[in-house]
Amino acid sequence: MSGRTRFRLKIREHLHAPEAKRDYNEQHFSEAASRYDFATRAMSLGRDGAWKKALVAALPEQAEPVCVDLASGTGDIAFLLARRYPQGQVIGNDLTGAMLAVACKRNRSPRVNFVQGDMLATGLADASADIVTGSYAVRNAPDLPQAFREIHRILKPGGTLALLDFSKPANRLVQRFQYALLRYWCGLWGLLLHGNPEIHAYIAASLATYPDRPTLYALIQESGFERIRTRRFYFGVLELLLLRKPE
Repeated sequence: MSGRTRFRLKIREHLHAPEAKRDYNEQHFSEAASRYDFATRAMSLGRDGAWKKALVAALPEQAEPVCVDLASGTGDIAFLLARRYPQGQVIGNDLTGAMLAVACKRNRSPRVNFVQGDMLATGLADASADIVTGSYAVRNAPDLPQAFREIHRILKPGGTLALLDFSKPANRLVQRFQYALLRYWCGLWGLLLHGNPEIHAYIAASLATYPDRPTLYALIQESGFERIRTRRFYFGVLELLLLRKPE
């Protein structure tokens, strides 16, 4: 595309400082936005949609919930929430304007609104959400404990948090195998779709600073959430976490 600056950032150079990771996320997902839906289907061998449906199906029955979808991307979860809760309100929050442009173009529901914002500081009122969701969201948080604090703040007592993301095993050997698999498989799709393996190989690199399962579970508890249910996909490569903010 004429006049376009090619994406050149390296995730490993932006993992360890919150502002640097935030900047990387914004530029990376701006580059990925136009082909993101195709890429997620390809990298998941067509299973991405089923996993997201499983997330929404696991949510509790409620009549008119306020739902907040973090890192909403192109809107898949937001639209599923609108169908699950016909009388509810859905707010899709994402850092990247290019992603939200795709989501807004797809949106056909007056009950779904997309806003550009940071999951570390959503701008929403205390205890204003009944349900918070995130698919491939919190792993990208520049500051994971702060992300959980912000989610805890905006959730009502008794509210539900549902997260779908890559899951990091505690075993170091399995970690190395998972890293290699994701690096080469996802990097291949970055190369095919964008001419740059960095575009999707970042998934593997982002797991380097993401806590393993026991450490993540401990952080969840320390952040004030109860773990209700977990479900793993693809031999544990991904995990669905259903959490609750106590009354």
